[in-house]
Amino acid sequence: MVCLIDLPLEILSSLPLYIRNIEDFTEAASTCSILYYAFSSASPNCILRLAAASAPTFVQPHPHFLIAATARQVSDWALGNAENTERLRRAFQGGVEALFELCIEKAGLSLQDIRRLHLARFSTINPLADKIDKMAGAQWYETENFWDGGVSEAATLDTDPGRAAFQIIIYGELFASSMQAYLEPDKNLPKFDLDVRLDYIKYCIPDWVCKSYPGPYAGDVDLINYLVIKSRWNKLWRSVTREIGPDFEEKWKQKLWWDAVQVQGLEGMKVLGDGGVEDCRGTLARIRSQVEKLDEGDEPAKHSIPRRNSENHVSYAPDFSQEVYVYIQR
Repeated sequence: MVCLIDLPLEILSSLPLYIRNIEDFTEAASTCSILYYAFSSASPNCILRLAAASAPTFVQPHPHFLIAATARQVSDWALGNAENTERLRRAFQGGVEALFELCIEKAGLSLQDIRRLHLARFSTINPLADKIDKMAGAQWYETENFWDGGVSEAATLDTDPGRAAFQIIIYGELFASSMQAYLEPDKNLPKFDLDVRLDYIKYCIPDWVCKSYPGPYAGDVDLINYLVIKSRWNKLWRSVTREIGPDFEEKWKQKLWWDAVQVQGLEGMKVLGDGGVEDCRGTLARIRSQVEKLDEGDEPAKHSIPRRNSENHVSYAPDFSQEVYVYIQR
């Protein structure tokens, strides 16, 4: 009688293409050394698709978790290529589900990546979400005498701190490379323009209007806008930057330094954890050194966006807080 493991290795290696999800994949691979060896050749894209098939039960929040895991790959794929950039922009305009579909098509994950991401959930993502929750979420609302002076800047927000944390991380994963182009202007590195970044905020971070549409939407953009202007959020980042060096005298350099440390994606958010500054000191020192070396002529230009009775100014360099504000004030 012929058993499954008696089949040729080429056939066994193709089985992951027909397996239901990542749980079935890992369980099958663990049954014997032959399947373990055969399944080790599964492509990163195949593993990503299996992980996606496990969502939303095992990969929460969906689809933001897997977008955060793969956004940098999609960014690298599109960066410097006009056709691919336009494809990415169309994905933004289709909302978070369309962006997720593009990530599934163009990116991949290894099992090691998945393990690393699940570890990052506990070491980086959950602590970040907890900080957001304490500043603008359920824990914040539990403050005694909330509406009677218990907190400063009391407000009504429909929040999902976990998803908001991923929105911030995804922005960094998508646009950290664009920030690098402004930190090293002599290299003429490719970068996404402001309109591409605004499309991500406009279409992939839901606002109050999205409440009238089906889906797990709330005012994420309103929460993020409220969060990034709060003194407690800014105090967190000020403690990070000042451990590396004093504020720059030039306002534009200080602004660029401030924005650069906040747009490093998942790895960059480690700085907000216990001992995070020490763990990331090398990266932070490199960014600061790059800002220090910039000349006056390297200051990023600003774009004016008209309003009814005034106009807003936003940098051509990635500036998440101002871009969110500009969208809110549209």
